[in-house]
Amino acid sequence: MQKKKIWLIVIFAVLVYLVMIIFADLDKSAEAFGNFNWIVLPAILCLAIINYLIRFLRWNYLLKKVDVHLKLKDNLFIFFSGLAMIITPGKIGEIWKGWLIKDLNGEKLGKTIPVVLTDRLTDVIGLLILSVMGVFLYYEEGIYLLVIMFVLIVAFVFFVRSNFVIGKIFEFVKKRVKEHSEDITTVQTSFNKLMEPKGLISMSIISSFAWFFECIGLSLVLYGFGENLGIIKSTFIFSFSSLAGAVSMIPGGLGVAEGSISGFLKLFGFSSTISVWSSLIIRLGTIWFGTLLGVVIYLTFRKKLKKT
Repeated sequence: MQKKKIWLIVIFAVLVYLVMIIFADLDKSAEAFGNFNWIVLPAILCLAIINYLIRFLRWNYLLKKVDVHLKLKDNLFIFFSGLAMIITPGKIGEIWKGWLIKDLNGEKLGKTIPVVLTDRLTDVIGLLILSVMGVFLYYEEGIYLLVIMFVLIVAFVFFVRSNFVIGKIFEFVKKRVKEHSEDITTVQTSFNKLMEPKGLISMSIISSFAWFFECIGLSLVLYGFGENLGIIKSTFIFSFSSLAGAVSMIPGGLGVAEGSISGFLKLFGFSSTISVWSSLIIRLGTIWFGTLLGVVIYLTFRKKLKKT
């Protein structure tokens, strides 16, 4: 991602957070922070790392399904470097991991790009699974978003697995870009392997298990403020808000995810101050921690690439 775009995203985030902080009431914020138990922050970061490690296992499994084999150390570098792209719209910037693999061992993008897209798809399905119970219990209006996303996911899976539909499209493309016809065939073959229903469902369940740890993090933030938020509510708020942020296609879901989290917390009876600051702290411990971790690891990984 260009440095100019990164700075624009950071400036946008600062502006969004300033508006939210003003809404939170500065006087009450000082009092809330005076009582906040900061010991929960390391725990939240640990939960985020557990999330990443579980998702890494899923990522590694998907790579092996398309016969991409990397050394464990190299694969860890690639996966965690991809976290730097969390702040891109819908995290689509993680496609960059395909180029990192190509730079490392020359692997075809026709294999790795489908892995990245499948990886993101299972993230979305995992969050959908976590959101379902809470939607029926607390926010029935949200069922429309879940249904729309479910339909789009089913349509996408059907599309990439339909030999007739995707075959016709690829044939059309091959005739116009003959020099890339082999790559297009590789993409089709890779998607067929990755979108096999049994494997897709099992990877999505693993994804929901991974994201559950970050959902727990939200309840820990409220605990830090001396408040209590049940695990079911915490899971619903974090997962549904994360989905809303992803659907918005705003970089990192900035403003949408935070606004959704604080809005739901207010709906459940918490003050504006606690609601806003809870949303900002959990996002600090998830999206911004992940982004920073990814940048730091990439800078190390880049040096390794230059030596290979």
